[in-house]
Amino acid sequence: MSHAKPTLKDIASALAMLKPEQIAGIMKDIPVRNGAYKIDYSERIRKLAINALYFSSATYPHNHDSFEEYKEHDEGIRQQVLSGVSL
Repeated sequence: MSHAKPTLKDIASALAMLKPEQIAGIMKDIPVRNGAYKIDYSERIRKLAINALYFSSATYPHNHDSFEEYKEHDEGIRQQVLSGVSL
């Protein structure tokens, strides 16, 4: 093998030269961690729950007498959602 990046053929030819006992010796030194690659989705699920709660509670500007009243109502909902009241 050269100093270049090894290809699959290079690796296969190197493994072909090894005896089964040598391969077993190499493999016993490689740690096997089942579940080592689990992805934690808890933060994503929390953010999706916050978005769902906000958009299920939000109203439209035309449902209020003035835009200022709508902004106050919307800000109140936003603050409640961010505080985690209903999560």
